[in-house]
Amino acid sequence: MIKTNDELRQAVNDAIKESGITKTALAKKLGTSRQGFDKLLQKKQFSLDDANLILDHLQMYASANIKKYEIKKY
Repeated sequence: MIKTNDELRQAVNDAIKESGITKTALAKKLGTSRQGFDKLLQKKQFSLDDANLILDHLQMYASANIKKYEIKKY
C-alpha cells in the first residue's frame, strides 16, 4: 500500500523500469527534456496527477482508495 509521495514516486520508477521504456523516451512522449522529466519525478509534492501523466504512457494508472479503519474490540 502506498502511503507517501516518496512511495508513489518509487512505485512509478519501478513501473518505468519494468516497462523497459527509457526515461528519455518517456520524456519525449511527454514533450519535455530528460532533465524536465527528472525534475517532475523529483518534485517534493509528487502527486497522483503527476504519476498518471507518466503512467498513461505505460498503459497504467494509479488511484487512491479511502477506507475506514477497522476498530478492534479487545
